[in-house]
Amino acid sequence: MGLEKKFEKYIHSVCKLIKNKDVHSSVKLELMDHLYTLKEEAMNAGMSEEEAVDQALDQIGDAAILGTQLHETHKTEMDLKMILLVLATCSCGLLVMYFLQFHSEFTDLQNTNIFYKSLVFYLIGLVLMFILFSFDYRRLLKYSWHLYIVTLGTLVLSMIFGTRVNGILFLRISDISVNLTEVMPFLLAISLAGIFHTWNWGNKFKALLGVGIVALPMMLISTIGFLPATIICLVMCLTVMYVSSASLRQIIPLTAAGVLYLMFELFSLFQAGWYLRTVHEFSSNGFQITPLFAISEVHTDWMLTYIIYSFGWLAGLMALMLFVIFIYRVFHTALRVNMAYGKMVMTGIAAVFAAKCLLSIFTNFGLLPLPGVSMPFMSYGGSHILLELMAVGMILSIYRRRQMGDVSQQEAGSIS
Repeated sequence: MGLEKKFEKYIHSVCKLIKNKDVHSSVKLELMDHLYTLKEEAMNAGMSEEEAVDQALDQIGDAAILGTQLHETHKTEMDLKMILLVLATCSCGLLVMYFLQFHSEFTDLQNTNIFYKSLVFYLIGLVLMFILFSFDYRRLLKYSWHLYIVTLGTLVLSMIFGTRVNGILFLRISDISVNLTEVMPFLLAISLAGIFHTWNWGNKFKALLGVGIVALPMMLISTIGFLPATIICLVMCLTVMYVSSASLRQIIPLTAAGVLYLMFELFSLFQAGWYLRTVHEFSSNGFQITPLFAISEVHTDWMLTYIIYSFGWLAGLMALMLFVIFIYRVFHTALRVNMAYGKMVMTGIAAVFAAKCLLSIFTNFGLLPLPGVSMPFMSYGGSHILLELMAVGMILSIYRRRQMGDVSQQEAGSIS
């Protein structure tokens, strides 16, 4: 057997015992480097190459023992707390759908099978979540620019060919309608994280270019006319910029421009008489005082209101606590991710969830005139449930690989 083959056979024997394939490439490089170092030391001491190879293998230890040890060190971990939080929240949503279909006053909802449809959405979403958990998110890094351009292109196409339902833009592909206002924040979070994870904000040209990269999709999204999507994307973009070490000089102007735009839009809505009842009025006086559009959307926009109305304030507070704990968990986990790209993707996704939750809460309490915002994991709807569970799958994928260091875009392309 060739001398080089001995090293390769040894490393192959070690890697066979490591079930986590994500670390195979780094383990191979590390072992090969260590073996060659030991070999060179032995040859410098006067040994022949063959003797040096044999001694290096003896010094590094038995392949079976080392492989078992490395397997324990790099054992795949699943964030069970995160999964339990998501399952608990989804279960609450499914329970509400059950009551809406079988025990509510809304005959229209009883005839739409929202419980069974939601059950299917949740099951498909959970399958997709676990598929993405197994997927190595680092492979997306090299496609960050591609994803960014596709996102912008999809926005433009949707504005030309998309259809609106209650002010929300849908892109129809054959018999499937995709809610673009749900998709865009997540796509932008992943693409911007890849673009900015090594961005040099200290360079003036790069800084201006970076601001433009963020501003362009924001301007396109604002033309859709669906204000919640603009707010969610603004919060996410500013969060990603902050995590990527952009300075306040670059963040504040964008923030100021976004806030001024939002204030103008909100003022226009209030001027037009687009006001909402508060959740207190809703729960104490009954449905009869609620605007008609709220009744028709109780299973989507007004989920929190219905929970409080039907199950009491304690149930509403418990639902809110699930969201708070979930979002805190994601942000807290992001701090422990070694790879900058993973940290930024996770933080961006957490910002999307946080913005959606806050907008939904403010709308349900009558503080903002922004119908059309679904409660994550709870409100009825196929697009948002599937996307949110897929986003959780991405979070779990990052958590699984949180101890792995940075890779370049070229290295990301070679990840198997």
